[in-house]
Amino acid sequence: MVPGDGIVAEEGEHRAATDREFVWVVDPLDGTNNYALGIPIYAVAIGVLRGGEPWAGVVHDPNTGFTCSAVRGGGAFAGDRKLALVGQPLSPSSNVCVRVPLEPTLEPVTLDWLRRYKLRAFGSVALHLAYAAIGAIDVVLDHRAALWDVVAGAAVLLEAGGRLTDVAGRPLFPARAGAPVRFIAGNPTAHAEAVAACRALARSADR
Repeated sequence: MVPGDGIVAEEGEHRAATDREFVWVVDPLDGTNNYALGIPIYAVAIGVLRGGEPWAGVVHDPNTGFTCSAVRGGGAFAGDRKLALVGQPLSPSSNVCVRVPLEPTLEPVTLDWLRRYKLRAFGSVALHLAYAAIGAIDVVLDHRAALWDVVAGAAVLLEAGGRLTDVAGRPLFPARAGAPVRFIAGNPTAHAEAVAACRALARSADR
């Protein structure tokens, strides 16, 4: 960090400085409910936006030591292992992560996924994205994340070769601090299938 960089953080008053070239987006404890309940699944997430786009990020689980990191153009890593996602179509063995309670407008799609695929949800958006970056989760659908939940994991996932967009497949960034972030993320093939399902739902709703 250098003087002049912006800061957006869940804690404190730094929530509006998103107009700088470099903006540090910090969530010191992603998974607060888990922490409060004594469930050892939470993460420290530190991301950097450059020009409004995810540029670098670190997601660290202090309970297990699991750490993912990335810098745009420099590769994404889980520990020392370089990450390179390949497209995997959705199948009965796929793992999907969906925020609950379900988003009413997306409920038909998400209920269908829960009948067809395996649900994995850990209570930390940053970890969900990191697990997608290593290929453990095929699709992450979230309708109410915060910017500080997303940036670090997004940097890792995108640099690993994954995809992350809004639910209609449009670019997610630049995103505004304070506004709910609705996104679909995952490996390239599964992400495309998930976006297509959400688009089909939207078309049917418009009829």
